[in-house]
Amino acid sequence: MRTNVRTKLFIGMLALVAGTIVATQILGTMGSSGVMWGGIAVALVLAYVVSSAIAKSRGEELAEHKKELQRLAGNMEATNDELRAERDLQKRILDAMREGVVLVDNEGRIVQLNPSVRAMLLIGTESVGKLLIETVRRAELEDLLALARETNEEQEVEIELPGLKPRRLLVHASPLSGDEGGFVVVFVDVTVLRRLESLRREFVANASHELRTPIAAVRSATETLRSGALEDVGAATRFVDIIDRNAQRLHNLVEDMLDLSKLESQEFKLKRDRVELGKVVPIVLALFRERAEKKGVRLVAELADSLAIQGDPRALEHVLSNLVDNAVKYCPRGTRVLVRANRSGDRVSLVVADDGPGIPAEHLPRLFERFYRVDAGRSRELGGTGLGLSIVKHMVEAMRGSVSVDSAVGKGSTFTVTLGSFEATTN
Repeated sequence: MRTNVRTKLFIGMLALVAGTIVATQILGTMGSSGVMWGGIAVALVLAYVVSSAIAKSRGEELAEHKKELQRLAGNMEATNDELRAERDLQKRILDAMREGVVLVDNEGRIVQLNPSVRAMLLIGTESVGKLLIETVRRAELEDLLALARETNEEQEVEIELPGLKPRRLLVHASPLSGDEGGFVVVFVDVTVLRRLESLRREFVANASHELRTPIAAVRSATETLRSGALEDVGAATRFVDIIDRNAQRLHNLVEDMLDLSKLESQEFKLKRDRVELGKVVPIVLALFRERAEKKGVRLVAELADSLAIQGDPRALEHVLSNLVDNAVKYCPRGTRVLVRANRSGDRVSLVVADDGPGIPAEHLPRLFERFYRVDAGRSRELGGTGLGLSIVKHMVEAMRGSVSVDSAVGKGSTFTVTLGSFEATTN
C-alpha cells in the first residue's frame, strides 16, 4: 500500500514539472515576470489536482485497512467464542462425571479437580496448588505417580480410605503428552462393588454349608440302609424318615434361594391390587392352627373392619406365613401368637407378636440378612433355611413397604409390616 502512494506521488511531481514547462512555453510571448507568474499559477492548479487524487487514493486504502481490521476482529471474536464454548463443555463434562478426576502437574501438584473427587475425598477447591500426597495421605498414590512417570504408561492401584466415610477407590494415573507433562488421575468408587463381591462369596459359602448338612444326612441314611438296615422294618422306617425330612429341607432351601434370587434381580413380578386383610389373615392362621394346637400355642387375630392394603395377595400371604411359622416354631407351650392390624393415616401396620423367648438385642440389626440365625443349631433342627426373613424383607420392600422387629429376651418378639393403605393410594 505504502509503495503505491509513493509511486503516485512521484508521478504527480513529474506532472507538476511538465506542466510548468508547458506553461512557460505557452506564455513565452509574455514578459519574464508574466512567464514566471503564469507558470506558478499553472503549477498550483496541477498541484491541487494531483494532491486531490493522492488524498482520494489514500482514503480508499484506509477504508480497505479498516475493513481488513474489522474482518480480523470478527474472526478473533469467533475463535474466542469457540474456545470459550469448548472450555465450558469440558467443564460440564467433568462436573457431570461420577468418577473423580484430578489433573496434576509433573511435580504432583493439583491443577484442577472435579466435584465428584471433592465428594469422595472430602476436600475443597483450596487443595488446588497442593501436592496430591498432601491432600490424600496414602503412600500408594505417590508410588502410583512415580511408576507412571517412570514407565510413561497408565498405572492403577486400589486404596482404602478410613474415616467418617470409609471408601475403597480404584485409582488410574495416565501421563499427559507434551512438554509440560503431568497426569490425569481418575478415582473410581468401588466400595459397593467390593461389598457385593463380599456378599456373593459369603452367600456361596453359606449356601454350600447349608446344603452340605442335609446332603450328608441323606447319604448317611442311604448307606446305613444299604448295609443291612432294610431288613429291620423299624430301623428302615426311621432312616427313610431322615431321608424324607432332609429332602424336604433341601427342597425348601432351593425354593427359598430361587425366590430370593428372583426378588434381588427384580424378576419376581408383584401385583398392585386391593388385598383385604380380613380375608388373608384367617387363611394363613388356618395353615398353622393344627401345628400350633399340638404345641399348645394359641393363634389369635385382632383386625379392624374393612382394612385393605395395596399389594400382591400371594406375596402378602408368603410374608405373613413366614412370620407366623417362625412364631409357632420358637414359642414354647402355653404362649400366644397375636396377629393384629391397624391403620394410621395412609399406612396400614400388620403386626405379628408372640410371648416367646425373645431375641437378644445384639442380633436384631442382622436379623434380616441371608442365612443369619440367632441359634443356628436350633434353627436347622426345626427345619429353617435361614432365608425366610430376608425374603420377607425383599417382598415387603417390593410392595413399597417396610418391616421392623422389636424384641427383648424373655418378653417375646414383635414384627411389624407397614404397607400403603388401598384407600389412601387410590384417593
